[in-house]
Amino acid sequence: MKKADRESRHTDRESRHADRTPSLLDAMPKSDPAYPILSGILGVAPASRWSFARVAPSGELVSLFGSHANSEGLAGLADELRRQRKKAPTGPRIAATLGSLDDFESGITLVFADARSHFGILTLLRTSELGPFTSSEVSMLTFALDALSDRLSALRLQPAPQQVVATTVQREAESKTDSSEEAFYVLDSDLQIVLAWSSDEQRRVALTGLHTRIAERLPVVLEETVRELTAAWSTDPARQSGSARPVPFLVVRTQPMSGPAGLFIGVHIDRFHPPNSLTGPASRFHISPREVQVLALLLDGRHLDEIAKQLYITSSTVQDHIKSMLDKTASRNRSELIARVLGWEFTQSAREGGDGGSVR
Repeated sequence: MKKADRESRHTDRESRHADRTPSLLDAMPKSDPAYPILSGILGVAPASRWSFARVAPSGELVSLFGSHANSEGLAGLADELRRQRKKAPTGPRIAATLGSLDDFESGITLVFADARSHFGILTLLRTSELGPFTSSEVSMLTFALDALSDRLSALRLQPAPQQVVATTVQREAESKTDSSEEAFYVLDSDLQIVLAWSSDEQRRVALTGLHTRIAERLPVVLEETVRELTAAWSTDPARQSGSARPVPFLVVRTQPMSGPAGLFIGVHIDRFHPPNSLTGPASRFHISPREVQVLALLLDGRHLDEIAKQLYITSSTVQDHIKSMLDKTASRNRSELIARVLGWEFTQSAREGGDGGSVR
């Protein structure tokens, strides 16, 4: 097949995925701490229908979001969580969806958890038009599973100050040296996969019943990243390696590889490990201990009256604490406040996205 035909087919595939990917922005506010990772998930593994809900400390499912969110959807996720936990009672899990798929061809369920608690559940369903999940998409979803489990765990359980430094240093070291979470691909000049390897194959035993296919290409968002990183290779004899973060939970690194058949592209994909505590931002922005408590509950998706009830203060006092944090972080609204304390890049478009996250 000619290169132009392959690029045309790739463009058509990208357009189909973009048209059928539900809008996360319409379903979930950007201020939600799960938003960046869920956005990345839908970017690397588009779905015909998706549903996400948090698991409260009591074990009850709350805060349902999705492309078709309703009370029946919440009951369906609760049933799916029970089915998955019969297979594996604890820990994060990625598996074929066990509940009814109705008219959908395939489904993947991600249970976000640690050894002690459950934090959320996500189902991704695909019709025959969108096609089965690919092996490379499954690899990326395993990274997302751990990333969101860690984030939701950190928001619910804040470590003591003396533990934070060690945790942060450990995370930074893991992000540089730990190869237990890594996927490696060799691509040809047309960015087609000629070799794939992952260190996490054992976790896919639960996906045995899932209808998947061997990936010929990386997910669109990752392929575009590789294309940008290698754009200068044709004119630059040095062909230097490069790295980028196309989605919040992934780091993509490229390197040139020469062989008898010519130049190939080596692509390493690792999970990005951010610091998982609010103690660092609290110190940097001089946020008080009481404000940290308010912020942690806010990040957990609690409403003002729920925060007030849990901390035994009034709703107006909660608003005062939030306004104080807005001033300390030079933020315009809650969305920007959360972005700053969690270290996310806050773009100008996000600033102009309205005041949906402002204090009312």
